[in-house]
Amino acid sequence: MELNENSLLVRITDLLYAPSPSIGTALGTAPSHHMVMENLLYGKSDCSTDDQKKWETYDLKPNTYFYPERDVMGGKLAPESVKERLIDEFPDKIRVTIEEKEELVSQLTRDTKILQDANAVDYSLFVVRYPASLSSVEGGKVPVPPGRPSSWRNGTVSRDEKWIYRAILLDFFWAKDSLQAQAMSITTTTDEYRQRFLKMVDDIVEVVDSAGRPAGEVRNTAGEASDDS
Repeated sequence: MELNENSLLVRITDLLYAPSPSIGTALGTAPSHHMVMENLLYGKSDCSTDDQKKWETYDLKPNTYFYPERDVMGGKLAPESVKERLIDEFPDKIRVTIEEKEELVSQLTRDTKILQDANAVDYSLFVVRYPASLSSVEGGKVPVPPGRPSSWRNGTVSRDEKWIYRAILLDFFWAKDSLQAQAMSITTTTDEYRQRFLKMVDDIVEVVDSAGRPAGEVRNTAGEASDDS
């Protein structure tokens, strides 16, 4: 994070923990610690109540990824309420310029390589979008998150100037060989998950060619394809 200021790995600012044991922690019903992370919804509370309802959030993972709750025995072992919370579906396309997509794909390729080397799986792309026409209650622009500036953290405007998008990487804390991951029956490899993740990003971020038609696969600046096809 110090060497790559444009990293989209979520920034962890603090770690709070209970210094003494509790009944909830002993029973496993309450966490023993809390990670404090940056808020990608920064600026939402500066909008009016009606405008706050126009903010949208999506926690995106590859929908081809193996989820035991969904895929074991056809999902019969888990209630629908659990399966509905497994993954979000982005109902649209993130429409930006080819340069903005290349920036996103290139950075996510570097970040997910770090996660692959750390044997991490199950991470997700957290996307926030809100109408570009929104303003703060004072009448100014929606404030951007503090800290080192990054176009995809602060907000990238869609090609039609209708939306502003923000994006970061979340939930990269499970190593595949950890007890928790094994208990969850995570069977995919870190390389496979990374390839599926980058393919998902390539699919939902749409650019156009010189004729104004949706373009195909984008390659990052390192020459590695975001699509393994």
